[in-house]
Amino acid sequence: MSPTENQYYDEFGFYSPQELTRATRRQPEKDFHTGPEVGEVVPSVVLPDQTGDLVDVAESLGSNGGVVVFHRSAYW
Repeated sequence: MSPTENQYYDEFGFYSPQELTRATRRQPEKDFHTGPEVGEVVPSVVLPDQTGDLVDVAESLGSNGGVVVFHRSAYW
């Protein structure tokens, strides 16, 4: 697919009707702390699951660990 005259192609490889300037689509500044580094232990956290039940993340991890993804909103 290639952009038409009515489309914008951004640095992430996405097409859109216009240039996206929303903060959710920009890369953070170089000195912006985005979270724990790979392999770093995260603090104990209890979060609601998709049905609203509280889940202790540490108790839910299997022997291989796990992945927790935080996002303010999804932009698919």
